[in-house]
Amino acid sequence: MDSIRATISNFFGGELRSYTRFSLTRQADGDISRVEMKSADAENDEEMGDGMPDGMQTLIRKPHNKCKGIMKTLMFAIFFPVIGFLVGYLAFRGQTSRALTAVTVPSPEPTVVYDDGDYLNMDYEEVSVLHFSDLQKILQNSLASSDLESKIRKISEDGDHQTGSNGDLTNTKYVREEFSKMLQRENVWFDTHYVTLQVNSKSPNRVWIVDGANERELELEEKNSNVYCPYSANGTFTGKLVYANYGTEDDFKELQKQVNVNGTVVIVRVGKISFAEKVFNAEKMKAGGVLIYPDSRDYQLDGDVAMFGHVHMGLGDPRTPGFPSFNHTQFPPTRSSGLPGILAHSISANVASHLLHQLGGADAPASWQGIGTKLGPGFAANDGQVKLEINNVEEMREMHNVFGVIKGNEEMDHYVVIGAQRDSYGPGAAESGVGTALLLELARVFSKMVEDGFRPRRSIVFASWSGGDFGAIGATEWLEGYMSVLHLKICAYISLDKAVSGGNDFKMFGSSMMHAVIRDSIAMVKSPLFSETILKKAQASNRIWEEAVLTPIPVDSSVYAFLAIGGIPTVGLSFVKNDNYPYNTDVDTVDTLLKFTDNKLEAVGRAMAEVVGITVIKLIIHHHLPLDYSKYANEMVDHINKIRNYASLLEERGLTTQWLFSARGAYYRAAHSLSSEIDSSDLNDVLLCRAYNNRIMRVEYHFLSPYVSITSCPYRHLLYGRGHHTLSGILDQLMLLEKMPDLVDFNVTRNDLAYATWTIQGAANALAGEVWTSSNDY
Repeated sequence: MDSIRATISNFFGGELRSYTRFSLTRQADGDISRVEMKSADAENDEEMGDGMPDGMQTLIRKPHNKCKGIMKTLMFAIFFPVIGFLVGYLAFRGQTSRALTAVTVPSPEPTVVYDDGDYLNMDYEEVSVLHFSDLQKILQNSLASSDLESKIRKISEDGDHQTGSNGDLTNTKYVREEFSKMLQRENVWFDTHYVTLQVNSKSPNRVWIVDGANERELELEEKNSNVYCPYSANGTFTGKLVYANYGTEDDFKELQKQVNVNGTVVIVRVGKISFAEKVFNAEKMKAGGVLIYPDSRDYQLDGDVAMFGHVHMGLGDPRTPGFPSFNHTQFPPTRSSGLPGILAHSISANVASHLLHQLGGADAPASWQGIGTKLGPGFAANDGQVKLEINNVEEMREMHNVFGVIKGNEEMDHYVVIGAQRDSYGPGAAESGVGTALLLELARVFSKMVEDGFRPRRSIVFASWSGGDFGAIGATEWLEGYMSVLHLKICAYISLDKAVSGGNDFKMFGSSMMHAVIRDSIAMVKSPLFSETILKKAQASNRIWEEAVLTPIPVDSSVYAFLAIGGIPTVGLSFVKNDNYPYNTDVDTVDTLLKFTDNKLEAVGRAMAEVVGITVIKLIIHHHLPLDYSKYANEMVDHINKIRNYASLLEERGLTTQWLFSARGAYYRAAHSLSSEIDSSDLNDVLLCRAYNNRIMRVEYHFLSPYVSITSCPYRHLLYGRGHHTLSGILDQLMLLEKMPDLVDFNVTRNDLAYATWTIQGAANALAGEVWTSSNDY
């Protein structure tokens, strides 16, 4: 700075003073004295003056050339801005990115800002720059000291962990205490829900073989005598046994070609889809009861182990569908439409083997054969039937979600939520222990990064859910409680549920908007059991990486709740092994988990923490959210092209698919236009970026159909939801219309096509921005 001062001083032919003082007084004769400016370091200048009664000093200087003063003033006015610009340019050239830089208000403390190698800090006193690579290294170094295995043991080996149990309460306190240590007590809170659970009664559930007047009860081994299917209908039912493989829709369609399922007891194996979907599909086929067992071809389990699983075809408390259970006394008794009307029970492979080996009827398809090889109905040797008796009872329980937050520095009201289930049936090492341990570890790492100078632009919320085993109750009730605002606040939700059950393969499920940021993250993290990155490992089996890692979204998960109910970009991540993991059993222990991860549980857990950590950093540091909203334009084409195959069928009834395609075109144009705007904009403009981000964050929410009731059809998402209003639901109606038109109410189909069209157009309008930039010109 001294050299700059000297240069400026020499340029003006004089010495640059540090400050000036002046005095204005009136002479005794009333004349105004000449006013001059005197610098504090010019005490040797010639001056005359005398003291005045008011204490002010008159400084009278020799007259100067007035024109010369004016010229100096003009030169100051022109020269200083030019010098300031040149100094700023030379000082910060090379640190700024052409496309993405940060502008922060200078503060007394050093400010850290960052980007993928290009973000800049502009501070008066000190420049402290953290590039993205620096943040990644800090994350890796922090995770190197993790002790995930001991955390998983502590969480999973402390008694019963079912929702609302003493074990669940113990872990609730543990998570809250850990959050309070790392995030400060004022940044930790919890909410309480009063939920209806179905539990075992004093009268056990039973299975009999009935042969005429004789009834022979099958012995349920000690290891599975208390295992049951929550939310089953109660009572008794007797019918012939039928084998339906995994109980998927395709399985029942195949079975229906040879066997009438009406009035039977269906036996299905665990896997492919949830327990609730199996029972739902069986009920559609008018079965009276369902038995669910783990087949030895799928699970390496002792034959006497049964698996726990709820059968509510819905999420949240089934007695408060569509609204929260914060205080159950406020709401009238009601019932979810997803509760089954038939009986369901879980049995072991031993009990299933005893039943299946007696089946008669046609041979099962080769791809179906496990323990069962025949379809039924009924037994080969006699007219024996199977009788079910279910005696579950409903019970009101208090449960808690625990939250912690690291608040953002620029957009505190926008946040990324990381969530994990805390409850489990049995020890729950993989079911809930891994997720909870990773949640605590990420809270520790990010809080330490903040202490060391990391200033996230957006907030991070850490959420520990209860009620996961009963249908993501904790997450769903929280969503329902704050439904009106969460889609305006949450940028993305990342689920840690069942994040590690092996180490061989990486899997992902959730919103398409999250795919790009996950791809970038797994390209930076080394596979825990192999030498290459996770992305390269996936591409080794399929060049299209998404096809290698994508799996269907579990409909009973928090991921599905946030996406299909909340309209929030969501992703679930996991490392798995080829073999099915024994979730929801007493053998879900740390030792089992170590076996499935080849004794590299710590390494696999750290790799998952690193993937999630990198993803979170990318979501909270950019001015511009890295969410791929354009992905939906292509996904809609796949659905709409299938609907277009029935164009002639619709034209016969006076309808066309033109408007559906036009709405998709409007979305494509809006997405392309926004991308062009962003590419050509100054991304240092914080308010402009916030406006762009608001448009991006609304996209997922506007794919929730506004034309269906959330209480009767909670999964409103046009692409990921369930129901006749979705694009897949419309396609199902058209397929049925072609084959059996008498079974289709075409007025419903007509309305659904109109609703889908305007739901897509609504998403396009939300993405387009202001009303003066939107268009419905088809």
